Amino acid sequence: MDKIFTKTFHVYTYEVDHRGKTLPLSLLNYLQDTAGDHAAVLGFSIHDLLKKGLTWILSRYHIRIVRYPALAADIAVSTWPSGKQGLFALRDFEITDAGGGLLAAATSSWILWNLRTKQPARLDENLPDDVTVDRRALPDDFEALPSIGTADRELSFRVEMQDIDFNNHVNHAVYIQWALETPPASVLRTARPADIEVAYKGEAFYGDEVASKAQTIGSGPAPEFLHGIFHKDKGTELTRLRTAWACD
Repeated sequence: MDKIFTKTFHVYTYEVDHRGKTLPLSLLNYLQDTAGDHAAVLGFSIHDLLKKGLTWILSRYHIRIVRYPALAADIAVSTWPSGKQGLFALRDFEITDAGGGLLAAATSSWILWNLRTKQPARLDENLPDDVTVDRRALPDDFEALPSIGTADRELSFRVEMQDIDFNNHVNHAVYIQWALETPPASVLRTARPADIEVAYKGEAFYGDEVASKAQTIGSGPAPEFLHGIFHKDKGTELTRLRTAWACD
């Protein structure tokens, strides 16, 4: 059994932006799809775990994009379990072009959740050590992200049915998409996110209203932002992010 799992993708028209480069959401979907297939091969996919009353919950995510693939490009996504940190299971990723050049790297941290007790489950009872690869695509100790201060911009979103995943709450990629809409139009037209750090704090469900807020912490040709996504009625923090952008 190969410990590193690789899946290929072709970039289609509905996966690119107005400049013909892959959308950040498309890259996130590639990562999610590949991780799900690998977990199924290893026997601990969401479907496998639900039969045992367990599920995976994403806690942290860090994605660094070197180059965005263009329309019609063929790319490969590789992923592997990269270790454990206490109650957290780590999974790393690399995206490469047809020539093997690095397009993006990512690392993520997951909690194995017991749906009956509403508590973390023991990894050593459910995730064997022999599937782990001792290599990080993107080294990160997942230190706490700073909370947003005074927001420069705020957008509101209603949770639609298309935003809901197998756990019946908002899919993790949707929170990132909400955050990436908040920088000024001048940034959105001329730059793309090059580094995205995410800490998931809470859940949103179908019909909820959320506020996505952004605070500028660095300007110029490579702007940076802190982001916070909040439940509008409850005021609870759902997601905390830090992004850095790069111009074409």
